[in-house]
Amino acid sequence: MKEFMKHHLYVCTKNSEELKRHIALRDHLRKHKEDREKYSFTKFRAAEKFPEDIDSYMAFKSECINEIYKKCGLLSEN
Repeated sequence: MKEFMKHHLYVCTKNSEELKRHIALRDHLRKHKEDREKYSFTKFRAAEKFPEDIDSYMAFKSECINEIYKKCGLLSEN
């Protein structure tokens, strides 16, 4: 098994739009088991494929995250 990064620190300002997106994603995942499991699987796959490449890791997860953002009303369906 590949060894994953031990830590990834992400900081954003208190009232930023990015923080609002993170909170909306978190809240959605807490309420929707199917999306939570899909996101979890996606994160593990990304970590396996890109254990030392954070940019590729983030890009790999983006489609899954954007699907959830649409469900939260943070992105349009177009």
